[in-house]
Amino acid sequence: MQLSLESGANIENPTTAHLALIEGEEFAILGDDPDTYLQCAKHFEVPGQYALEYQAGSLDEHFSAVDGAVDGAFELDRVKSAFGKYLRGDSTWKTDFKWEKMDLG
Repeated sequence: MQLSLESGANIENPTTAHLALIEGEEFAILGDDPDTYLQCAKHFEVPGQYALEYQAGSLDEHFSAVDGAVDGAFELDRVKSAFGKYLRGDSTWKTDFKWEKMDLG
């Protein structure tokens, strides 16, 4: 598993403590390989909030969380909770959000 941050930091085998580094970054990606990951990015329309997406093996399986209070925007604590579950292999991060398939083709 690797945590990649907008600032250029790439952390191999991150721990949950490393997830604090997400704060202040434009984006963060946590994954096993380039095609399977969970990612967040600062939300353009809602300052201080983040958009959340995941990909499960290919662009055909790319999803965006859509149940945020405003247009898929989430508090950092909720995003870090999802990242922590993903990191630990706890699949309940998927049921913590409503997901919508994205058309990236």
